[in-house]
Amino acid sequence: MINNLKEMIEKKAWIALTIYEHDLSNNPQLINIKDKYIQDTLFTIRFLSISLDVEEPLIFINYMNWFGQLAYYLKFKLDSMNHHFQVCHEVFLTIFETSFFQKVNHTFKLGIKEFEASYLSTKPQGIKINEFLNFLLNMDTESAYQHVNQKIEEGSSIKDIYLKLFQPTLYQVGELWQQRIITVAKEHYITAAIQHIIGKLYPKLFLDKMSGTHSMTAVCAGDELHEIGMRMVADFFELSGWDTAFLGSNIPTELIIEHLMEYPTDLLAISANTPSQLTDVKNLIDTVKNHETLNKIKIMVGGKVFNETPNLWKLVGADGYALEPEQATLLANLLVGEQNA
Repeated sequence: MINNLKEMIEKKAWIALTIYEHDLSNNPQLINIKDKYIQDTLFTIRFLSISLDVEEPLIFINYMNWFGQLAYYLKFKLDSMNHHFQVCHEVFLTIFETSFFQKVNHTFKLGIKEFEASYLSTKPQGIKINEFLNFLLNMDTESAYQHVNQKIEEGSSIKDIYLKLFQPTLYQVGELWQQRIITVAKEHYITAAIQHIIGKLYPKLFLDKMSGTHSMTAVCAGDELHEIGMRMVADFFELSGWDTAFLGSNIPTELIIEHLMEYPTDLLAISANTPSQLTDVKNLIDTVKNHETLNKIKIMVGGKVFNETPNLWKLVGADGYALEPEQATLLANLLVGEQNA
């Protein structure tokens, strides 16, 4: 019997396999989708365990809301999904100790309810494609870049380009992918193209830079693939006079610590888009705050998972949270100013 969260996390692969085998006994045709079935079940267990770990049911509820929309667009049958959730419940009942089962089941039931509501309320939404995105959908990066240049010549600032063109476009791309209108490959191409255009704008960006005295290091938690949001945040700090270092993603905690030791910084900004990265976020924050030399660094978090879950930033031990780049720079100045007062 599994009687605590630590065991649940350690045995999540076994739990997913057990659920599959239990379902297979009554549905032999599942043998044809074994790997996909286990992979999807593992995702559900992972997000459920993360939600329990940070003691925030919204983590799992938000995941199931997203999953409900995705299931609708993938044309999953609601009856089949409800059957799957019932199988999960039956397995949980047999493998979890009673008091631990009750804790797990409470959050699990909230998630199932959210999944069904999300699935039933999802309807295809028309997405207005702006001219910039249309160039990118047609893989015409040069025309997209010239479109940006034209906006700047017409008086748009770099900040305007980031907030009123790049950011909305990236949201639209996410919607297009979720509705299965574009492929993952096309989504990655567009993201890479925007990053390329941002790189070409850097000479203009530094022309507009203010002078200042603060420094910040920006990093994406764990294996975060979408670095562009944090890169834009770092650029906003640069424009506001901060000296910035953008480290990207897939950087082990020990290497981040080495960087912070070598290049003293006032602020560490961490981005996370999914709950699966929260463990990495919390570990990094704990390491910095418990470090005898680095424990005075202020830490700010942001990203989709924090946007969806109020007060989550407090649960991971951060000093602050910002919804968007301009808010981030304002809050950072307050945090660092408070520290240096």
